[in-house]
Amino acid sequence: MDRTERDWIRFGDAVIDYEIQRSTRRHKTLEITAGPNGVRVAVPAATRPEDVAAFVRSKARWILDRMATVPAERPTPPLPDSLPYLGRSLSLSACSDDIADVDVRFRPWELQVILPLKMDPDDSALQIRSAIVEWYWLRASEHVPIGVDRWWPVMGNGAKPEVHLGDQRKRWGSCSANGPIRFNWRLVMLEPRLLDYVVVHELAHLTELNHGPDFWALVKSVLPDVAKRKSALRAVTGTLPL
Repeated sequence: MDRTERDWIRFGDAVIDYEIQRSTRRHKTLEITAGPNGVRVAVPAATRPEDVAAFVRSKARWILDRMATVPAERPTPPLPDSLPYLGRSLSLSACSDDIADVDVRFRPWELQVILPLKMDPDDSALQIRSAIVEWYWLRASEHVPIGVDRWWPVMGNGAKPEVHLGDQRKRWGSCSANGPIRFNWRLVMLEPRLLDYVVVHELAHLTELNHGPDFWALVKSVLPDVAKRKSALRAVTGTLPL
């Protein structure tokens, strides 16, 4: 049976606190990792604590050097029971199958996560999140360009720019006079009227590279309820679970 415990060693003036992950699936090798979530040592289930401590001590200099350069990051947050997609709630479910990598399948209105039978539980949260983000990214790569094509005949100015997706944490979109338009992949989580608002907003910048009265007049000329859409977008900003 797999289990986890904690221990520590002193190395010079430093104290190295580490987590021991014992596994019945591991037979001989000891493996150590040092990262944003701390120091972890994966060992066979029956390994003696003193042998683990000796192994950590043999890697102490590497651990201290590694931890000095690793940026402080939050652990991967747990996934909620549901996620937004096109403004609707998408329930999450999970099952296991004989596959090599995590797979994500959409069934209205459910997102089914298929896990490999031999997946390491310690890696599952990060792999599941990555697979779900990839699914959303692919959907955004379909819906966002469609939105740009829909509004381009009304808002377009000059040569039609390329459309790129990004992982901006605080911006829904950005553009410059000559460069591509970049959109946040999370737009596909929003209801379509908010996605349209962001698209129109960025296309308007091709004519007005500012947020002055002429810019807002241009946006309002095609979206008379722009104030309501802007307020709704502001309300959802920073609340999305991924």
